[in-house]
Amino acid sequence: MQIARLLVSLAILLPQASTAALPESVRLVAPLKDQEAVDGCSWSASSQDVGRGFVFLAEYDDSRSFMNIDGSDLELALVAERGTLKKVGDAMERAYRADGVLVKAKYKATWVCSASNESCEVTRYKVTFDVSKGSRREVVKATGDVGC
Repeated sequence: MQIARLLVSLAILLPQASTAALPESVRLVAPLKDQEAVDGCSWSASSQDVGRGFVFLAEYDDSRSFMNIDGSDLELALVAERGTLKKVGDAMERAYRADGVLVKAKYKATWVCSASNESCEVTRYKVTFDVSKGSRREVVKATGDVGC
């Protein structure tokens, strides 16, 4: 009888397990230590599952990009890009690299400025970061925006 209760409990709890339940020592991705690594017009993303603060920051022109991977803030190089985020629903994929690290990002535009608002320069998005370092891998879902 106790085994049956244990199995039922596991069946209920396991589908709800996520990377949010991972201990920090197991996680690859953490909030950036330097939350101001990029100032002004930029890309930014945060994830409630990972913790408080930005998990991704990049210059608006993509010249510099940062994530905290395996406990260190790393500068990532943009190595591939496909798609655009011009209107709601648009998708874009990017790949970033650093020493021994590959980050694949899939963005989807969730809000864009209206054409009548010429002073607006912001696009909001959902993004999934697929981060690999050696044999370790973590997928992080986040939300963010790009603009000024």
